[in-house]
Amino acid sequence: MKISLRVWCGVCAALVGTGAMAETAPGLPVTRLVVQARTGVPDLLCSPAPVRPASPAQADPDPQEPPDAQEVEAQLSVLPAEREAPPAGAAQGAWPQARPGQPLRVAIWGDSHLAAGFFTSELVRLLPWSADQVATQFIGAHMNRLGVRMPWLRKGCIGPHWKHEPAYADAGAAAAPGPALVSLSSSREGASLAWDVRSPGGLADKQQLRLLYQQTSEPVQIAIAVDDGPEQVLTLQAVPGPAVLELAADAPMSVVRLRLLAGALRWQGMQWPVPEQTRLQLDVFGYPGATVAAWQRARAEALTPWWRDVAYDLVMLEFGTNEGNVQPFDAQAYAQTLRASVTAWRAQFPQAACVLIGPGDRGILVRRSQKASRASKGKPTQSHKAAKTSKGKTPAVAKTGADLLRFTRVHLEIARLQSQVAAEQGCRFWSMLDAMGGAGGAYRWVGQNPPLMARDLIHFTVPGYQRLAQRFAQDMGWQVERLWPDAR
Repeated sequence: MKISLRVWCGVCAALVGTGAMAETAPGLPVTRLVVQARTGVPDLLCSPAPVRPASPAQADPDPQEPPDAQEVEAQLSVLPAEREAPPAGAAQGAWPQARPGQPLRVAIWGDSHLAAGFFTSELVRLLPWSADQVATQFIGAHMNRLGVRMPWLRKGCIGPHWKHEPAYADAGAAAAPGPALVSLSSSREGASLAWDVRSPGGLADKQQLRLLYQQTSEPVQIAIAVDDGPEQVLTLQAVPGPAVLELAADAPMSVVRLRLLAGALRWQGMQWPVPEQTRLQLDVFGYPGATVAAWQRARAEALTPWWRDVAYDLVMLEFGTNEGNVQPFDAQAYAQTLRASVTAWRAQFPQAACVLIGPGDRGILVRRSQKASRASKGKPTQSHKAAKTSKGKTPAVAKTGADLLRFTRVHLEIARLQSQVAAEQGCRFWSMLDAMGGAGGAYRWVGQNPPLMARDLIHFTVPGYQRLAQRFAQDMGWQVERLWPDAR
């Protein structure tokens, strides 16, 4: 498939390297490298990571488990009603529709819930489009991070000496952010990256490919090899800032390899053209541990060029679980960060419909001995008694007990604040916690058959993520008749 260069890029910077070409037009600095594709390319194999000898696992004589249901119910009984989550779909904002002859363009940023990929995969499955009618345009630099699934990238390999740097925690990544708000950085000679860019089914279908990076004030020398052909050495040099290395092949490519020869490279991801038959373009940027603060920290002028030619119809944010990790939770500080972050995010996509997705319920595990000691007494525990006398307040707990709802109360507050900010920005709000049935949902879901909650009481199982996606589709209008009027 071919696509016009005029649509894709702008200024092509001066460069050094065999087969490289330079063009001039308004837009991003683009270095264009002509490459040759081959057929019959073997599957990409990553070098195995060094294995550290593991110490023999020892059985925990007192393992952590979900608490007893009666203990949960006792603490739920004194949870103030006003702390319940706002209803799903609160703060009704605009809802998108695909333009005639164009795909619906959707982007979503989030944390580990999104990085797992099961929520968005279910959203895709709920639509009637075939596999070749759903595509992504961006692959972020968060590939190969533990907990990240990328259904549209057949395979990626990261050699030693590369470091993931998320914008929410790293100043360098915040100053020079990529589309996923995550960078892969290295200054080690010989550091390598590789990608199998065929479709998940193994079809070579990409004749053009963009590698996204941050140009530095100093030249960066790299070597590129396509389909196990010879390396082409080139020097990247241009005005510092977001830049693109575009590979233009004579036929669809299979495997691309990059090797750093000199300088410091901050790789931001990959971009490829969207096929003409695409009905849904879905760009997913999820990173474990991420918080919404990345949008406040990221330098706005460094983000804008990535989406110069991308007109999203719908943008979504899914954050809150990691913000709730900080105990005690400072609601005022979180509200300030959230408001600033959402404002920065909306400034990037002022014309798009928008949705904020609040976190699900979260529970805590208790020691088996604690459960046994309570059950053996056959009467209300001290934590039950304390809870009954502290209505409207955080339940007091016995020395052997636990505040089972401490994260629930935080997530309810996060949902309330997200709903407020969504209304201020003209966005919709959808609550995972509400979709789980409200407070105590984590404990109820882990007891389902099959379980909908993971045993950590933080994340969900695959069926759990699928259930959430189904509720989202139902509550928000994720249906063909709502999103694609030309398909009626």
